[in-house]
Amino acid sequence: MAYAGLDIGTSSSKVTVYDISGNTLFSSIRYYDEIGGNGIRELDPNTVVENVLDLLKELGNNCKHTIKGMAITSLGESLVFIDEKNNVICNSFLTGDFRGIEESEYLINNIGQERIMNITGLPPNELYSLPKLIWFKNNTDVLKRSKKIFFFEDYIAYLLTKKRIVSYSSACRSMAFDIVKKEWSDYLLSLAGINHEFFSQPVESGTLIGNILPDIAESLNLSPDMKIYAGGHDQMCAALGSGLIDEDTCETSMGTCEFMLFLLPALTTTKYMIENDFTCIPYVLPNKYLSSLEVTTCGILKNWGKQTLSYTNIDNNDNNFFDKIEDEIINLQTEVLTLPQFGSSGNPNLSMDARGTVTGLTIHTKPEEIYLSLIEGMSFQLLLAYEKLKAIGVSVNKMVATGGGAASDATLQIRANIFNMPVYRTESKETGALGAMILAAYGAGEFPSLHDGIDKIVKYSKKFEPNSKTQDYYLNKYEKYKHVYSLMHDYI
Repeated sequence: MAYAGLDIGTSSSKVTVYDISGNTLFSSIRYYDEIGGNGIRELDPNTVVENVLDLLKELGNNCKHTIKGMAITSLGESLVFIDEKNNVICNSFLTGDFRGIEESEYLINNIGQERIMNITGLPPNELYSLPKLIWFKNNTDVLKRSKKIFFFEDYIAYLLTKKRIVSYSSACRSMAFDIVKKEWSDYLLSLAGINHEFFSQPVESGTLIGNILPDIAESLNLSPDMKIYAGGHDQMCAALGSGLIDEDTCETSMGTCEFMLFLLPALTTTKYMIENDFTCIPYVLPNKYLSSLEVTTCGILKNWGKQTLSYTNIDNNDNNFFDKIEDEIINLQTEVLTLPQFGSSGNPNLSMDARGTVTGLTIHTKPEEIYLSLIEGMSFQLLLAYEKLKAIGVSVNKMVATGGGAASDATLQIRANIFNMPVYRTESKETGALGAMILAAYGAGEFPSLHDGIDKIVKYSKKFEPNSKTQDYYLNKYEKYKHVYSLMHDYI
């Protein structure tokens, strides 16, 4: 029996088919570009749909296995606006788009951070959907023309089934979802002049949405018996696909940005959470809540380092220059220290308008020392936020790393050294799709519980133990990091 996970992201969509043991049977990907510049970040929903349907048609034409069910995972926050004829009205705003900053301040000043946090589990911030919705209300006629509003997860499911169902984990990224009642907050939506009828019905991940429509199945050469199940926000599904099922483990997804996810002991929406920009969001496991830590400049900062430092490479024909740096920095120590807030920052002081700092340079500083400081800085930033999160009862002794950044042995070894705990690399490189597949198979009754599905499917390829010889170096450097951070984190 085969199940599929469809992962819709900011720059690509991918579909992966697995057997019931988690072995990959088929996989394919489509890439597309975001639109904008100068603070504007948009994605054309029609482009995404075109690529997703092409992807599913390739699946139908080339996968030899009958797919019993599929779940969809997607980027969060970004909305798709549909008119009465089911046409897309405008582009979707991506996380990091500056529009909504003033509207977020309006919410803070007029509604209050604590009230919003108690309803939604989110400290108010412009990255979520509600400030964007208010921006649309104040600056366009989009909401007046809209008949339905989707996230990408439920929009693609709607195109396949004509059912309007969305997971709790995606709905909560709106900052207009009541995480206690598990329903839309008409009070918060009214601030944008709309109500819950614009949105899909929120449900637990793994809930059956319906069969793929016969005409869609025929056009894509897929089985008309294939069922679609509610998936979830991409970070939640990646956590599930990495095996996050207990409070002793955290999952970190190393992509363009990095998200580190922790299971909370209980639903928590205190003032302390607001002060540190900590979230309390529904997980794909029933009645479980997660908090997330974020570094907004993970893969994108490493790429900046490689591009910038490449000018120092005397031998421009040496294509393995940075492979050599990766090998060298595992055992390297440096006085260079970096705050990784190159344009934006993550916890514990979330900001879409921040500046980074590199200090400790001398005329003898080598490129590999600067590159090492970038990787160390991101780990220090997350450790700083994690230590603040521990105050509400979170404590882990194991980290699971996923995403493109997890392919680097140096990055994972340094992370193990700085956090002083083992770090595991997942065998699957597509944990978001794998998590969605687990949800589909669970929804179909293949596993008695999600825990059983994870035990059967999730595997790890390598373990990185902390190096005791580096502990004094990192303890001393972390103290310096905290001092520099206290002085410079809000520098503009």
